[in-house]
Amino acid sequence: MQPGFSWVITPNRGAAVLTLSGELDIATAPECGRCMAEAIASTEPARVVVDMKGVEFCDSSGLSVLVSALSGAEASGGVLVLCELHPRVQRVLNVTGLNRRFRSYATVPEAIAALPRPITS
Repeated sequence: MQPGFSWVITPNRGAAVLTLSGELDIATAPECGRCMAEAIASTEPARVVVDMKGVEFCDSSGLSVLVSALSGAEASGGVLVLCELHPRVQRVLNVTGLNRRFRSYATVPEAIAALPRPITS
C-alpha cells in the first residue's frame, strides 16, 4: 500500500462501499485503480459507493482513475457513485465538468439508498 493512502471495501446492502483515505495523485493512482477494480468486481452487477471523506486532494491522475472506474462499472451494467466529497475535491470536479458525469451524495446511506436495486432471479 502506498504511504499516506489507504482503502477498505465494506459490503453494505448489496453494494460495495469503498472508503478512501489520503491524497489521490500520481503516486497513489495505481493503488487506487486496483482497489476500484476490486470493488467493482465484488458485486454483480457493480454497485459501488466511493466514500471520499478522507480524500482532501485529487489531481488529474486521480480524476483519471475515477473516470476509468466509472466507465468500467457502467460497461458491466453497473453503477459507481461518490459521496462525502471534500470541498476541494468537489471544486476540482466542478472546474473540470466531471460533476456532470458523476452522481454524488452527502452520505453513504444516502448514496446506497439511491443505487438501483440488484435484479434477483
